[in-house]
Amino acid sequence: MFNLTKNKIIDTNIFYISFLCVFSFTINFYYSKLGTFPIDTFLHYDSGSRILKGELPVRDFWIVSGLTTDILQSIFFKIFGVNWFGYILHSSLFNSIISTIVFLFFLELKINKFRAFIFSISFATLSYTISGTPFVDLHATFFLLIATLLIMNYLDTSKQYFWPAIIFLFFLSFFSKQVPAGYAGLFYSIILFVYFIIKKKYITLILNILSIIFFLILIFFLLESFKIDFKSFYIQFIDYPRSIGSERLINFNVSFESIFNKYKFVIIPFILIIYLKLKKRDSLEGRVSLLILISFTVVMVFHQLMTKNQIYIYFLVPLLFGLLEGELVLSKNKFKNFFSVTLIILLAFITVKYHLRFNENRKFHELTKLKLNQSTDAEEINVSLKGLYWKNPHYSDSAQKEIQILKKGYDMINSSENIMLISHYQFFDSITKKKLNSPNKTFTVDGASMPLIGNKYYEYYKNFLKRKIKNSKTKEILIFKHEDIPGDVITNYIKRECFEISENEIFYRYKLICFE
Repeated sequence: MFNLTKNKIIDTNIFYISFLCVFSFTINFYYSKLGTFPIDTFLHYDSGSRILKGELPVRDFWIVSGLTTDILQSIFFKIFGVNWFGYILHSSLFNSIISTIVFLFFLELKINKFRAFIFSISFATLSYTISGTPFVDLHATFFLLIATLLIMNYLDTSKQYFWPAIIFLFFLSFFSKQVPAGYAGLFYSIILFVYFIIKKKYITLILNILSIIFFLILIFFLLESFKIDFKSFYIQFIDYPRSIGSERLINFNVSFESIFNKYKFVIIPFILIIYLKLKKRDSLEGRVSLLILISFTVVMVFHQLMTKNQIYIYFLVPLLFGLLEGELVLSKNKFKNFFSVTLIILLAFITVKYHLRFNENRKFHELTKLKLNQSTDAEEINVSLKGLYWKNPHYSDSAQKEIQILKKGYDMINSSENIMLISHYQFFDSITKKKLNSPNKTFTVDGASMPLIGNKYYEYYKNFLKRKIKNSKTKEILIFKHEDIPGDVITNYIKRECFEISENEIFYRYKLICFE
């Protein structure tokens, strides 16, 4: 898959790879700066910065996902400084890497190099770019995708070192977000276990098991080294998120018609690939590879249906079109060249359609109905945000007015002592010199941010919050008035007699008078 050592490959592919890397990096870098959806745009900003300050996820702030992405972001901040450039450099580089890997995978399918390049350009346009900024679901998905492509490409390889790399990618995906890696891992394990037994690849099977054990031991070692309580880790990252997923599964109700209408450009090539694969007499490796592909596609669609985020899996369209092209290359159909050209033309229209919707109009961040040319340079808030054009779909007035509110809030925060900021503007901790002691990364009241009353971990989170307040010696909790974050995020966990409520022009203020 990554074999570029032959001169004839180097001579013909360096241009494609170089252009693809530049294109995929640049398109993500450009669109990431257009508008803001604070709860998603800054999901890993403060958390990456706080790690550099010695604060750690689980131990110092509650998380339900995003561990890998937070740690990676802290590395980018360490190298390039805590600023907007270091933030979107992370996601842009990731887009470049995954797009290049997809291109190399297409080459392994014996696809014409120019056509492989076209499919990969489409992939780069519809993959990370729809968010632009680092985002937990995208990191989790693309780590899983890389692992999946490696499995499909190296099933029959004698290069055993690929399998520990695949296991490592699964861990990176899972610790970005528990799903879709959790779903895929279950299906892949069953399929590969049966395959290894049939092929009598006992050494490979044992190597995979030992790799899993090694990474589990490494995780325990790291938790111990950073003084992160295992029970807290298990509750925050494993059991509580599982309870969220269980509730959504119980309420899961979608029709085939709605699924087909949304994902027809995924479903149709997916069905055609299965048909062409089953039509020919494929090897065992080919059949296993098909099962892996089926599992990955079904898992991604199911995960998208279960998540509350905007649709982000349209990258499957160029990926599946490329795989369909790979089947056409191997077929003996005399019209295969016609079908191939038709695929590329159709993909071009689909790519333009979703590019306009998700990149130009920033639908993923709910900016579709806004005039992005009326945005304001976020450098006015702080110089570290230079390069971001501020326009928030959840603030109805002008971007300039919102920025003025944030600047006044910034001044008040700097003049206050021992405060806790409750906000979706998860960049204030990075631009102030003091710790703002935010207990969470997000503050939604749908159960996705922290346990609500009635959840079995409500009391656990309540004690976590009270301990956070006590250890930080917090005297006052601030909530931006215009954000409309419900006071329940405080009043559900702290007794009424333990705080006094007041407000000023910018904040609701909860002055703490006890810790009960």
